[in-house]
Amino acid sequence: MSFSGSLKQLWLCLLLVSAAGISSAQAQDSLAVQRMHRLLAILPPDTNRVRLLDSLCVQHYDNAPEQGIVYGRQALTLARRLHDQRGQLMSLLSLGVCYTNLSDSQYALTLYKQAMSLARRLNSYDGIVRSYHHMASVHSVRGDTATMWRLYRPALALAYHKGVQRPTQIALFGDVGVLLLAMHRNQQALQHLHRALLMARRSKDILAQAQYTATLGAYYQSIAQYATAEGLMRNAVSLAQERHNSKIETSALLQLSHVLLARRRPAEAEISAMQALELARAHRYYSFLLEAYSSLANIAAAQGDFAQGYAWQQRYLLFNDTLNNHDRLVALAALQQRYETQDKEQQIARLTANEELQSMLNRQLIVTIAILTVGLAAFIFIYLQLRRSRAALSSNHRALQETTAELQRMAASKDRLYSIVAHDLRGPVTSFSGVTKLIEFYLNNGDEAGLRRLPTLVHQTTSSINHLLDNLLKWAVNQNGELAFQPEPLPVAELFAEIVELYQTTAQAKQIQLLTDVPVRLTLYADYNMTRTILRNVLSNALRFAPVGSAVRLGAYPAASPQAVVLACTDSGPGMSPEQVTALLHPNSLAQPTRWQRREGTGLGLVLCRAFVDRQHGELRIHSAQGQGTTIEIELPSATPEPLPA
Repeated sequence: MSFSGSLKQLWLCLLLVSAAGISSAQAQDSLAVQRMHRLLAILPPDTNRVRLLDSLCVQHYDNAPEQGIVYGRQALTLARRLHDQRGQLMSLLSLGVCYTNLSDSQYALTLYKQAMSLARRLNSYDGIVRSYHHMASVHSVRGDTATMWRLYRPALALAYHKGVQRPTQIALFGDVGVLLLAMHRNQQALQHLHRALLMARRSKDILAQAQYTATLGAYYQSIAQYATAEGLMRNAVSLAQERHNSKIETSALLQLSHVLLARRRPAEAEISAMQALELARAHRYYSFLLEAYSSLANIAAAQGDFAQGYAWQQRYLLFNDTLNNHDRLVALAALQQRYETQDKEQQIARLTANEELQSMLNRQLIVTIAILTVGLAAFIFIYLQLRRSRAALSSNHRALQETTAELQRMAASKDRLYSIVAHDLRGPVTSFSGVTKLIEFYLNNGDEAGLRRLPTLVHQTTSSINHLLDNLLKWAVNQNGELAFQPEPLPVAELFAEIVELYQTTAQAKQIQLLTDVPVRLTLYADYNMTRTILRNVLSNALRFAPVGSAVRLGAYPAASPQAVVLACTDSGPGMSPEQVTALLHPNSLAQPTRWQRREGTGLGLVLCRAFVDRQHGELRIHSAQGQGTTIEIELPSATPEPLPA
């Protein structure tokens, strides 16, 4: 294993902890957060409240950065209103860490540059060094070691200047040491790491000792001095346990498992990796959870238990996909929140300026009243001026209410559109993953003819995904955030053919037959995009629960009413109890655990189906019994000479 690979998780942990100085007070503590919330409820809007809001931001920027942004924004706004420049500096740095953790590196750099400018005006050398350090940490995620070194050099030049705090020095020297190791400048790197450890011991900073002891252990592991590396890693674990810091303990345990595996002690390596896995699960350290799955897969392979190794590797792949989707959604939400916050701040600034202007006019009017108290004409004039002022204020107030309502409506509509797009992308991506299952199936059965067909299947699936992405994006752009209902005649046979083609690969991967039964001339009068979304969700769910080697049937027939058509999807899966069916059809089914939510689904699929069916004046019915499969029927208007109004 290369040195950069072995330090990957340690480097991430180091950046998150040392960005504000490695300190036990910085770690998230639920009891501390509760005490802070109680204190926040009684504190007036002064500098103490700014410090408390910044502390809450720091408490959350590691495990819940989106919540940390809320507190950081409040702290920054209050600090600016109070002209508290020290509070502004702290808030800018803390907010930068939140956005760094949400992968919004460009905006994080903007905040750090603002902090740097403010620190220079205040002659705060501690703030200057921390700003350089934070900017370097952003570039570390990008792997830009040249820019990192360019930022660290001026920070090192100011490290011993009066005013630079000891935690800032420790974090700076430790991170510079890690960077130099990655640049293979080992002698200089060890000097900085030992300097950081010496300062941490003198300051009795146990967490810093644990962090950089683990870093040194990873270095000795990279040069194959495994005995020394094992001793350092065990010491790091002990120090982290002493201060109850589960993040550093988890990282050190993972590194220890690598060392033990390299020393051909897989049983001990497995114990260490399992301990790290339990800690990562308990504290939701998702990146460490991935590393633990990978380590356990390697350990099982080293022990010759390839089946268990394959199982761990499958968990790794599944969770990695889920984590990537989660990270993208969280980053997208944070980006949207930032833009909305900036827009609201600009609106508030404009309204504040208007109010100040109006206040100035009112003061001038009062002076005019005092001067022109000479007669009835003056009083009438002043009275009319006051009435016009009140009318203007009332008009501004109504305009503000209308603007607020419009913003809320647009935000809700965009949120719903984003949810629909994200959900609809799951189906074709799942179909694409079915190609990998086909590869494994053909390889296990020695089917060379099947393998030769794979390029065609891959091309077909890729084309389907591109087609779906194009449709979704065009839909989102054309509707401008609104889900318009645009019914048109839709041949059912063509709809079924399109949906079957999209999911054919997934069906083949599970050896499931897709059967269709539809009269050629049967035609719906419905919205194309909504109807496709309904069919995709229904068929995807049927394929998910249908057993291997079974069949899923799509059928259509005229309804009892001459102006309606029934679309049906039948599978031979495990079926559902009457209670489950009732829960699925309940208006609040999204909050209830159902058959649609047993795997990685969010429950949005059924909500979309039901909403789109209702929007098209149709009806959704579920017929199911345990052990007898499930049939879902969707009744929609047919293409009659006088269709239903949109």
